[in-house]
Amino acid sequence: MTFLPALPRDASLHGHFVDGILGYLTVTTGLCFGVLLAILMVAVLFHRGRRRTAHYTHGDRPRDRLPALIAGAVVLFGIDAVALVRSTERLREGMWRYPDGDPQATRVEVTAQQWAWTFRYPGGDGQFNTPDDIVTLNELPVPVGKPVYVQLTSKDVIHSMYLPNFRTKIDAVPGTITRMWFQPTEVGTYEIGCAQHCGAWHYKMRGELTVLSAEAFARWQARAAADAALRYDAADTEAHARSDAWPWRPAP
Repeated sequence: MTFLPALPRDASLHGHFVDGILGYLTVTTGLCFGVLLAILMVAVLFHRGRRRTAHYTHGDRPRDRLPALIAGAVVLFGIDAVALVRSTERLREGMWRYPDGDPQATRVEVTAQQWAWTFRYPGGDGQFNTPDDIVTLNELPVPVGKPVYVQLTSKDVIHSMYLPNFRTKIDAVPGTITRMWFQPTEVGTYEIGCAQHCGAWHYKMRGELTVLSAEAFARWQARAAADAALRYDAADTEAHARSDAWPWRPAP
C-alpha cells in the first residue's frame, strides 16, 4: 500500500520521457523545500527562549541580496533551465516528430463538441471524404505498436483531448486545426478526458480509447468500413470529412 499519488499506467512509446521530467522536478523541488525547511527550523530552535531584539532590514544591503541571488540562481539554472533543456530534447525526439509520411500511421479526425467526441477514420481506400469513412462517437479503437496521428477541431467552445495513459494532451479550438500523435504499446482500454472546462456537463465529456492487436483492429476496421458504406449519404455534405484541412498528405 502506498500513500503517494501514482500516475496512470504508461502505455505509450514516449510516456516515460514525461515521467522522467516530472520525477526530476519532484526530486529537485523537494530538496529545495527540505533545505528551506531546515533553515527555518534551525532559526526557530536557535532563537527559541532567547530574549533578543528583532532586527529589521529592507533587504537592500549587499549581504542581504547575495543569499537571494544565490537561491534564485540555483532554482533558475539548476532546476528550471535543466528541465527546459531536457524536455525540449525529449519533445524533439518524440512528440514533435510527427509521422507525416508514415504509411503505417492510423490517421483520425477528431471533432469535439458539447459534450462528446466524434472520431473519423478513412476506410479501406485510405482516403477521407469517401463512402467508406468510419465515424464513431466517444470510441477510439487503435492498433497497438503503430503511430496514431490525430487532428482536432471543435464545433462550439475550446475543449482539450487528454490521454493520461499516453502522457499527451492538446486543445481542440473552434476554427483551428491542432494535431498530436502517440504510439500505444499495450493492449487495453483507456480513458479519454476533456481537460478544459467546456460547460455545465463538462464532467460527462469522456470517451474510451481501445488499443487492439493488429489483427483485431484490421477486423474491426473492415467491418466498420462496410457498415459505413451502407450508411453513407452523398447529399449530407455536413457529415463529410475535412480532408483538405489536414497538414499531411497520405503516403502512396
